Amino acid sequence: MQIKATEITVRNGVQVIAEITQAVKAGDSVLDFSSVKHIDSTALAAILAAKRVLKSDKKLELLHAPAQLDSLIEAYGVQSLFS
Repeated sequence: MQIKATEITVRNGVQVIAEITQAVKAGDSVLDFSSVKHIDSTALAAILAAKRVLKSDKKLELLHAPAQLDSLIEAYGVQSLFS
């Protein structure tokens, strides 16, 4: 799924999470962040929501993930979910 939003923050998080969840339920297991320029912890919540919906036999692939994502993963101590 190509994420169309240029930012994923608390302001648009509910919408982005709903779009990502719907795409994953439809069988998409790739999130492309190439249009995203700014994120906050809402982006991490969106990714974790997608991981919860994803079938256990599939792996979620993140393309062009924003640089801030690594910092958020470390800050929230969820590295083990991304290994």
